[in-house]
Amino acid sequence: MQIFLKKITIITFVILFVSLTGANETQDQKIINALQYYLTENKETLIMDHQVLKQQLEKGNQDLLLTVLFHEFLIADISQKKQKRKYSGLCIQSTEEIIASSAKLQPELYAILAACFGLSAEVNLFKAASHGTKSGAMIEKALRLDSNNAFIYLINGTLNYSRPAFAGGSKENGITNLSKVLELNKDKADDLSDTVSAMALYHLANIAYQQKEYDQSSQYIEKSLRVIPNYKRPRLLKEKLKGT
Repeated sequence: MQIFLKKITIITFVILFVSLTGANETQDQKIINALQYYLTENKETLIMDHQVLKQQLEKGNQDLLLTVLFHEFLIADISQKKQKRKYSGLCIQSTEEIIASSAKLQPELYAILAACFGLSAEVNLFKAASHGTKSGAMIEKALRLDSNNAFIYLINGTLNYSRPAFAGGSKENGITNLSKVLELNKDKADDLSDTVSAMALYHLANIAYQQKEYDQSSQYIEKSLRVIPNYKRPRLLKEKLKGT
């Protein structure tokens, strides 16, 4: 079945991640595929592709390390409990290799690494505090490098409300950081800014839903879907709202 996505959405995220990986043409396509599967939550295919990439990495193709990390991050983000624990753990292993081998990392990559620790904190009770702390430290590094980067605030805001309260989670801080995304992008007309804003709008909708602010949640959903019509998360949340 053909995946109907806004082509520009895929292109803009490829631009972001390829700038971090220095990927070649083959890796570009792998990243494009991964993003398609992520936005439509085709987790099974995403996992199969990750297994193939992991095998190639283990055979010595170290150029694939960041691409493998990207897959692990995406799989962990759309998974529940056991799989989230597994792939966030793999993501952390990959981050440790990257940190050990890189003298300098770009701010967006620090944000992705923060997300891996944050996803692990969500599902690992005994590691929630330590991984939450590591996640926060990576975000701080990212913001020190670029305090006006909407993508970093997107990751930070998502982590804020997803983590347990005892591990530093806070819906209020999540709203603050996700709203910062919209503030930074309000006067921008490029496609990447629009896409990052759409994802922030989904997470704001989810927070509003959790707080039983259903009208506000609906407004955020509609704004998000105007940019990414086939973005599965806001579409599913829209269906849940029908039952309230």
